[in-house]
Amino acid sequence: MKQLILKSRGFTLVEVLLSITILGMVILVAGSVLANHAGHTRMAEEKLSGIQLANSILRAYQKKSFSEIEAKVGTTETVDIKSLLGTDAAEVSYFTAMATISKPADSRLSNRLLLVKITVKSSRDQQTDEVEGYVKQ
Repeated sequence: MKQLILKSRGFTLVEVLLSITILGMVILVAGSVLANHAGHTRMAEEKLSGIQLANSILRAYQKKSFSEIEAKVGTTETVDIKSLLGTDAAEVSYFTAMATISKPADSRLSNRLLLVKITVKSSRDQQTDEVEGYVKQ
């Protein structure tokens, strides 16, 4: 009985070193996966911000009068995001936006609808997002 108690005193040095090595590998892999997901999350947030901004610009164009938009058919103009949306948000300063106004492909709709294409480009990661919509008469 005394021999059994003396033999089970604890872990050997090899067992401790092996467990520390395995734990280190697990932590390294987990850290790598988390860092990779953080990068993807940032890119997804940037894309979402661009799409939301493009949708807001499109809604602002849809609120304008049909005749005001019709005068710009066939043109592409740079959008002053801050003045159009009435915001001073710092996040908006990372984006540039262009609006292209054209007539719809179906000629029967051209006197009632105008196609507005909003292109938003991020200066942080050079990502471009586009949204299209119509302005009704």
